[in-house]
Amino acid sequence: MKTKQYLLDTNILIDFLNEAPSVVKHILHVGTQQCCISVISLHELYYGAHLAGEKNAENYQRELEKINTLLEYFTVLDLKTRGDEYARIKYALKKMGKPVDEFDMVIAAHALSEGLTVVTDNIKHFEHMPDVKVENWMDR
Repeated sequence: MKTKQYLLDTNILIDFLNEAPSVVKHILHVGTQQCCISVISLHELYYGAHLAGEKNAENYQRELEKINTLLEYFTVLDLKTRGDEYARIKYALKKMGKPVDEFDMVIAAHALSEGLTVVTDNIKHFEHMPDVKVENWMDR
């Protein structure tokens, strides 16, 4: 049995921490062992912790605790891609005139290299990326 199927984007991880019912329901349905985090999303979460800490150290510590909670539930995948997936995605989006955040392209390339589906609430950021499978588990 394949152990990982879904790469959770940063916004879905935040929704999970905020106990968004639809996200929690999906994760429980597929199982946490089927879900993982890109090291890129982890970098984004740590950056968010530093931003939160600008106001006071308690905010920073609270965000670190949230990150540690995620690490209890999900495996973090290191980025092992050679870069060809990223280059192909960026080139295709450039030709379409649809620029996207760099981290989203790296996360998409990471998912492609691992054979995973990206789970995100930013479908528009991923919908034009060639060969990237995308799902949104956030009900609006």
